[in-house]
Amino acid sequence: MQLHVSIKTDDIARRSIVDPFVHKECSDESLMKMMEICVRCLSSEQNERPSVEDILWNLQFAAQVQNSWKRETSDHRDSPISSSREI
Repeated sequence: MQLHVSIKTDDIARRSIVDPFVHKECSDESLMKMMEICVRCLSSEQNERPSVEDILWNLQFAAQVQNSWKRETSDHRDSPISSSREI
């Protein structure tokens, strides 16, 4: 129930139930996608549970989102502008 509610609210609520290491290393969009698939897998209604193919597709999508986020984050850290702001 807490997982389902946190998906529907904001990023802070979502991140409050996630391991601190994970929420430092995971994009908001990727985290939300993984949480959504978890909630669907735990549904008491069989017809609301995703197929294995749906689970794999969503996890691959979350991984792609995560990889893009990591590249963007890395690019921003390595840029001369961000380095001068840290001083």
